[in-house]
Amino acid sequence: MSVNIDLAFAVTGLADRRQAEDVVRAVQELLYDESLENQVSHGWSVDDAGAFFVSGESDHPLGITRFYLWQPHFEGLFAATVAGVAPAAAHEIRWGYPDEEY
Repeated sequence: MSVNIDLAFAVTGLADRRQAEDVVRAVQELLYDESLENQVSHGWSVDDAGAFFVSGESDHPLGITRFYLWQPHFEGLFAATVAGVAPAAAHEIRWGYPDEEY
């Protein structure tokens, strides 16, 4: 059984533009490996204080089969991906359940 899920994430505490770009590339590879590359928009930016960050969100609800198994798998891969290129960065993943919002 699949469930509709909204995915959003943020990576903060990045050192500079190069590190932000490295995180974007690494996350892009992860999304490709998870067959989400065309469903999750992401990129880097700079906030008002001049801090670099990476963020992304699903363009529409994702239909995920056996989400209860996939969620911890994805969260672990995401954490390892970010840590591999930006060990000091913080990351957050937010899940939404659009079917419950009606």
